[in-house]
Amino acid sequence: MYAFEFKPKTQGIDHGLIFVAMPFEAKYDSIYNDLIVPAIKSANKKMDNKGASVLKPFRTKDDIRTTSGWINVLEHLYTAQIVIGVLTDNNQNVFYELGIAHATQQIARQILIANKGYERSFDTKDLIYHEYNEKNISDSVNILADKIIDAIKTYNLELEKKVIIRRGMMGPFEFDVMMHHGVERNFYIHAENGKEQYEEKYGSDSYERRIQGIQNLCHQGLLLFNAESTREEDKFKINFSYWWSGLGNDVLHSLKIIDYYELLRRRNTLPPFFLNS
Repeated sequence: MYAFEFKPKTQGIDHGLIFVAMPFEAKYDSIYNDLIVPAIKSANKKMDNKGASVLKPFRTKDDIRTTSGWINVLEHLYTAQIVIGVLTDNNQNVFYELGIAHATQQIARQILIANKGYERSFDTKDLIYHEYNEKNISDSVNILADKIIDAIKTYNLELEKKVIIRRGMMGPFEFDVMMHHGVERNFYIHAENGKEQYEEKYGSDSYERRIQGIQNLCHQGLLLFNAESTREEDKFKINFSYWWSGLGNDVLHSLKIIDYYELLRRRNTLPPFFLNS
């Protein structure tokens, strides 16, 4: 499986996940156990994270499930809130994973660390990374914790800007659709009797207003259209519906139409071809 062809199961960002790209050998365990894990615990404490927002480290080495492997690595690279990359000793697997992360994910969600005195190669000479002292590795815990916090704040600010822009683009028709259908993960409005049946349920002129609102929300990237065909005897039946996109759900959350836990649940329910919407 190549990264270009990969479609992760989780839609959007897993806000509780920090994926650690590092060598598997036991001699590197102190980097994980004495620096990365304590730094994440410190970041949780400083940010007062609780429940679903608690940050948890993950490295492929610790995954004992039979599904572990390259597909699992790709899944976490695409969906982790933060990717921490250990440059120490220029491990080939680590560099390959970080190359994928650099090419597909925001750099604000990536933190690179290396041992003090790390010698850069030509292709990595411009990378910004944090140095730790192998002899006093615990001294760097608070520094790494602050970098994790800064990375999350930067990502949240970028997302907030996108949400504010989309909210500013909304008119009364779009807002009407969000208020009536935002509580649904996906919906359709074309019942068997079409306009008449819809307006009987939602009121006069609601059909035309919401058709226009839906069209505008699709153009703004907040709604996605899904069509599937099924064969019944000798005929094809088309089933279609509208799904709130990843950004659409973020806007719904900002409007308090859905809560944080519903936002997280919706990241896993989009059809797979709506990846990273």
